[in-house]
Amino acid sequence: MITTGIEDAYRESGALVHTLALRALGSVDEAEDIVRRVFASAAAGGSLDPADLLHDAAERITGDLERRVRAKLAALDDPTLGAEAVTDDRAVVAEADRILVRASLDRLAADDRDLLDRALVHGVPRYELAMALGISEDELEARLRDALLGLWHGQVPDGEHASPQGLASRALGIRVADGGQEHIRECRECRDAWRSLNNLVGSIARLPSSGPMVEPRPGLWDEVRVAVDAGPPEPEPDWREEARRDAERAHRRRTLVMSVALVAASVFAGLAVVLSQLMFEPDRASIAEAPLQDPRNGGAETGAVQVVAGEDGSEVIVVDGPYAEYPDAYLELWLIADGAEPVSLGQLTSGHYEVALPHSVATAVGATLEISREPWDGDAAPSGDVVARATLG
Repeated sequence: MITTGIEDAYRESGALVHTLALRALGSVDEAEDIVRRVFASAAAGGSLDPADLLHDAAERITGDLERRVRAKLAALDDPTLGAEAVTDDRAVVAEADRILVRASLDRLAADDRDLLDRALVHGVPRYELAMALGISEDELEARLRDALLGLWHGQVPDGEHASPQGLASRALGIRVADGGQEHIRECRECRDAWRSLNNLVGSIARLPSSGPMVEPRPGLWDEVRVAVDAGPPEPEPDWREEARRDAERAHRRRTLVMSVALVAASVFAGLAVVLSQLMFEPDRASIAEAPLQDPRNGGAETGAVQVVAGEDGSEVIVVDGPYAEYPDAYLELWLIADGAEPVSLGQLTSGHYEVALPHSVATAVGATLEISREPWDGDAAPSGDVVARATLG
């Protein structure tokens, strides 16, 4: 059942929430949806204070704007989608504060409202304004100070602190000879109160950028009543968390696309090598061949090696297998013939390797070929583990 408190709050602040939503979202339907959500949430235990209602609306509006813009970016497949918000939530909150100030001004006496408007909004010099009103400048300044305090809803410092009148005068730029400057500099409470009053003066001065209040249509209250009677609404998703998840999904999508592209490029390059060998390299006569076996793994096959005839009749050793570069070591190819010292045939950095037989070795037929994993220690002699071995028969 609807409570009188919610109806009174709607009567007082419904236009404020509706105006803020309409200015920010630019859609009557979306603005009315914000009104229903704000008051249904307030009825379920939220605050009915106008400032709290407006700030709740600002949070919901920002979330709606965020999701709207991100949906457009996703539809455009924009690659710059990031974790940071793409809407200016501070601008929405600032507009909410201006609406509150305008509502407070409307509740002031007409003379005080006109005085603040002429002095702060239109910037009429005080001596000129005092002459137009037929009062002294001191009386004008007292009236300005009292009107400002009538708008202010901040916390008045208790105890031995600067007076609210003195703080308001300083916020208005009125000279104060009460000797309280040092106290304000050292007292956090007085400094916060002065800053609040000073911000209020700035908000009043910026009011011309804010348009008039837009009252909601008469039938909207009935819809708000239905939303309130329906019970607490579903919790609103956190738009900041949604933005973070969207950014993570976009990053994963870009990473996947890049990975697929790299794999495709690698496959294409491999196919290009094979095709080039098939199309442009003539068949070479095989002199000897043997499987490469891993002595660490019971002689499991780990590639193949063959000796083929080069164009000039020399022998060329061809190694194929699952070999690649290592970050902490390298693969060295060794030829051991007739019990002689191992002869280095160079480093393997890929799955296919060809090297001409050194002139110091008559033939590779009958020799043993070993691949060892060598540490980067500067030692040219074989000292690492043998990862593959074959005897060329």
